[in-house]
Amino acid sequence: MNPSFYISIRYFFYKKKTNLVNIIVFLSILSIGVSTFSLSIILFIFSGLENLNKKFYQIHYPDITISYSNEKDFFIDDNVIKIIKSIRGIKAVSKTMEKKVFFHYNNHEYFILLKGVDIEYGKVMKKFRKINLIKKDNRFDSLNIYVGWSYVGSYFPMLSYVINMNTPLQMFIINSNKNTLSSFFMKKKVSVRGFFHFSPKMDRKYLFCDLYDLQKIMKKKVFHTLEIKIHKNVNMYNLKHFLIKKLGSKFNIITRVEREDLFYKVMNTEKIFICFLFILMTLITGFNLFSAICILQLDKIKELFTLWSMGFSLYRIKMIFFYMGLMITTFGCLSGIFFSYILSFIQEKYKIFKIAKKIPFPVKITLKDSYMVICIILIIGSIISFYSLRKIRNMIFYSK
Repeated sequence: MNPSFYISIRYFFYKKKTNLVNIIVFLSILSIGVSTFSLSIILFIFSGLENLNKKFYQIHYPDITISYSNEKDFFIDDNVIKIIKSIRGIKAVSKTMEKKVFFHYNNHEYFILLKGVDIEYGKVMKKFRKINLIKKDNRFDSLNIYVGWSYVGSYFPMLSYVINMNTPLQMFIINSNKNTLSSFFMKKKVSVRGFFHFSPKMDRKYLFCDLYDLQKIMKKKVFHTLEIKIHKNVNMYNLKHFLIKKLGSKFNIITRVEREDLFYKVMNTEKIFICFLFILMTLITGFNLFSAICILQLDKIKELFTLWSMGFSLYRIKMIFFYMGLMITTFGCLSGIFFSYILSFIQEKYKIFKIAKKIPFPVKITLKDSYMVICIILIIGSIISFYSLRKIRNMIFYSK
C-alpha cells in the first residue's frame, strides 16, 4: 500500500487531538453530502419530467405523420398508402382529415377541431376508444360526431338538447381552401352519435367523426394526413429517411421524437443552468473542505515534521492531506447519493410530494445522472484539496 495513503487513512479514522477538528471534518462531509443530495434530486426530477413527456407524446401523437409540404394539398388516391404498407416495420396506417368548426347554441359559440378518421385509427392510437349511443345512423341528413368523454360537461346543455329532443345542431365548417365567403363557411347539421375517450387533452381539443362522412360533405374523396404506427423494435429515424427516399421531398414527414425537440431543448437549457447554479453552490460549500484540510494540517504539524525529518519527501506529505480531502469528498458524495436514492424511491412508490396537491413530482433515477453528480463533486473536491496543500512547506519549516 502507498505509505501516504496508509497514513491518510489512519489520520482520517482515528480520533483527532482536539474535538473541534472532528466537528469541522464532520461539517465538511455534511456540506458536501447536502450539495450532492440537492444536485442529484434536481437531476432525477428533470429525468422524471423527460420520461413523463415521452409517455405523453406516445399517447397523444402517432409515431410518424405524413402530409404534403404545401398544407393546401390533399391526398387524392391510395397509391401512397400502398407504398407505405409495403415497407417493413409499418404496423398500421390511418387516413385523417382535420377541419376547424364552430357551433352556435343559446348565444354561445363553441370553436373546436373536427377530425375525420378511418377504422385504422384505433390501431395507430391505442388509447382511442369510441362509445356508440345510437347503433343506427340518425334519420336526419346530418353528420354523426363523437364528443370527448372527459369534457362532456363543457357541452352538456347543448348535448342534452340534441339527445333528448332528437334534434340536430347547426355546425359551420371553415373551409380555408375557398376564396368566397359563401363557400368559406360550410353549413351542416350534426348529431351526437356517441362519445370517445382518448386523454383529457385530446377530449377537449377535438370532435371526431368518420372520415367517409366528412369526405361526403367536402364532395371529394381526399384526406389531409397519414398517421403511422411502427413496430417497437424499428428505428424511427432510419424509417423516416427510408420514407423520404421512397416518397420524395414533396411530403412533410414528422416523427413523434421531432415533435418533442422543442421541449427537450428547453429542458436541457434549464438543466444546464441549474447544474451550473448547483456547481457554484458546491464551490461555496467547498470552503468547509478547504478549512477542514488546513485545520487537519495544523493538528498534525508535529507528526509532519517528524515524517519530514525521517526522510519523507514534501510531495508524499502533501499527498497525505490530498488523500484525506478525497476521502472527505467521497464520504460526503456517497452519503448524498444514498439519501437521494432513498427519497427518490419513496417518491416513486408513495407519491408524497405533489404539485398543486394533485400531480406527484415525477422522479426517475438514472445511472447517467448519478455518474454526472459523482464526477462533478469529486472534481470539485480534488481541486479544493489540491489548493489546500500550498502552505504545508512553510508550516513544516516554521515548526522547527
